[in-house]
Amino acid sequence: MAGSRCARAIGARAFLAALEVVVIAGIFGRYISRTVLVWVLIVAVLLAGLYTLIELVREAQDLIRDYGPLQMLSYLAQTTPSRVYDIFPFAALIGTMLGLGGLAGTNELVAMRAAGYDRGRILGSVMLAVGGCLIILFLLAEFVIPGLETRANAQRDQLRSGQVHLGRFGALWLRDGSMMVRIGYSAWSDENRPEFGDVLIYRLNEAGMQPELVMHAEHATHTGREWELRGVSERGVFESAGSRREQSVRRESTLSYDLFSSAVSKPRMLAIADLMGMISLLDANNLDTGQYRQALWSRLFFPLNVLAMILVSLPFTFRGARQGGRGLSIFVGLSLGLMFFVISRLIRGTAMLWPGPLWLLMILPALFFGVIGLLLLRKL
Repeated sequence: MAGSRCARAIGARAFLAALEVVVIAGIFGRYISRTVLVWVLIVAVLLAGLYTLIELVREAQDLIRDYGPLQMLSYLAQTTPSRVYDIFPFAALIGTMLGLGGLAGTNELVAMRAAGYDRGRILGSVMLAVGGCLIILFLLAEFVIPGLETRANAQRDQLRSGQVHLGRFGALWLRDGSMMVRIGYSAWSDENRPEFGDVLIYRLNEAGMQPELVMHAEHATHTGREWELRGVSERGVFESAGSRREQSVRRESTLSYDLFSSAVSKPRMLAIADLMGMISLLDANNLDTGQYRQALWSRLFFPLNVLAMILVSLPFTFRGARQGGRGLSIFVGLSLGLMFFVISRLIRGTAMLWPGPLWLLMILPALFFGVIGLLLLRKL
């Protein structure tokens, strides 16, 4: 009987000790995650504010009567989520280094490790905080940013030139001299110029009020001075006979190329579903899909790239906490993270020359730097 009570007492103490370890580990984990999250948000706000200030100065140079300060502020507000998405890798990298560096500077990181909270758990707490931000960013990039960006650019161009209008179902309407042009879909080619499809052109009468000729082009491009239309059919508005067909037609244009560069959504601004839809549409029309495939893989691997940037910089935070020289360690970690970003951009710029699978090239930097980060962590 006494032995049974003793065994139960020992078991209860062991359970309480294990529970205490779990509770302490949970407290440490939440504390690290909260610290990193706060610093990431602070850095994100500062970087987004600086980016917005630069955009404000740029936009202020193009103010006109219809596009005044209020319209400019509305444009900047609608495009802010896109800027937050762009700067988040830097915010995550800098915020993580500053957050953990602050804990190392007050010896809290050393105390946690002495209490049994190892590097793996610290890494997990950091990834949990950053991962939560990445989930929110993914939802913004899929359901909020594309619509806001497209609407903001269309409204700005309409106010500036009076020649652009975004239709209810995404079609682009343009006023080009005596013509009204409706563009069903638009895509960027490898030559960094937009390709258009399902184009309707209404030639207006001298009063500019009623259409007198309707043209439909399967494909079109704009050179900056004229339209190049392919697969063209045309007929008069009041003609009952069938339409006339031509292989290609050129029409002079009063529109500038700069108008299209801002009015046509860039591949990186599109949601994953829209990117896949554009790839299918361009494939069906025998048009180049390189930029859209690249944008698709970049979007899918965006979280992995952010986590790899952080992973390769973390060993230097731990090294600084253990050996001193915290400022130098943070600087080296940030430099490695930025090196990863630069290499990723260089690879993205030469992706079209890669003979192998595009997804493999896009994921290589994250795998390479991620493995380096894990090896450095194991050596500490």
